[in-house]
Amino acid sequence: MNFNRRHFIKTASSLTLATAVPSLSWAAGSCGKDLVVGTWGGDYQRLLQQNIDPLVKPDGINVVYDVGAALQRQTKLRAERGARRSTMDIALLRDNDMYQMAHEDTLAPLDAAALPNLQHVIPTLKTDYAIPHIFSALVLVYNTEFLKTAPESFASLLDPGLKGKVGVVDDQYDYLTLAGALASGKSGDDLQAGQDFLLALRDNAPKVYPSVDALASALKSGEIWVTMTWKARALQWSKAALPVAYVFPKEGALPATFCAGLSGGGKNGACAARYLNSMLEPQAQLAFAETMGYAPTVLNATLPPSLQDSVGFNSAQLDQLVPVNFELLMQNKSQLLDFWNRQFRAGL
Repeated sequence: MNFNRRHFIKTASSLTLATAVPSLSWAAGSCGKDLVVGTWGGDYQRLLQQNIDPLVKPDGINVVYDVGAALQRQTKLRAERGARRSTMDIALLRDNDMYQMAHEDTLAPLDAAALPNLQHVIPTLKTDYAIPHIFSALVLVYNTEFLKTAPESFASLLDPGLKGKVGVVDDQYDYLTLAGALASGKSGDDLQAGQDFLLALRDNAPKVYPSVDALASALKSGEIWVTMTWKARALQWSKAALPVAYVFPKEGALPATFCAGLSGGGKNGACAARYLNSMLEPQAQLAFAETMGYAPTVLNATLPPSLQDSVGFNSAQLDQLVPVNFELLMQNKSQLLDFWNRQFRAGL
């Protein structure tokens, strides 16, 4: 875990981006006509409009949302890299996709001087190319009606008593490999250990599902009793009256973060920085925690006790977050997917 954290920090601090931007100030007069924010629709967009827009409106910032799938934003960032003026000022993406965009030099670097709220960000989640907005972590989720004894660790899934009752999701293959490495007592960088764990799990006849929604249905019906998935999902399912509980695994948990970055071709740098800083305001973070079940990424966002118990992570758990080595995942994506399809899930 310590090696993983050092590697993550070294990667973030040494990342060199080709696009340079001037030092950012908050002078509203430097804004263009609109500040264009690329994001998902639904609750995410609604919460942005309700909680971030009012914080920047006094500065004369008019926010326009460019709603679409993450792949559309990635395509736009690539296409407009080096353009005189991009059509998007800010892009919201998952952490792995944001790392990919930084690696491809499509983002402008952050100016810490224009983002005072960065000082409050959980160190494990901090990078120099995007702000972490909200996060969850990979935990154990189980049906309390069928599994009376809570599992303690990822390694618990190898228990013969759970044969045929463990569920996994296809598109989490990379994180499940990392979780397998942790379950084996290795660092999250040990992909071979992770794959060996998955082969051992395969002998326990797990069920593989195409989506998290399908996983939820199987968990509800008792087709499976336990899974590895995001804590936020467990909270959403619990609100929907599913008899589920979660366990923070004793090996540590892998965070999943939704981030916001500056488009390399954006010209609204000062106002974009104001928007990013507002996303880290405690009151805005609280609103997302209450509605979506994702934890704040800043240490000065104090949640009410009941919300802290369900959504938040305590200090011991924050210390046990295992930073994801995105560079390693990016370099091995094809091999990991090939292993998952050919050796793990084939025949299940």
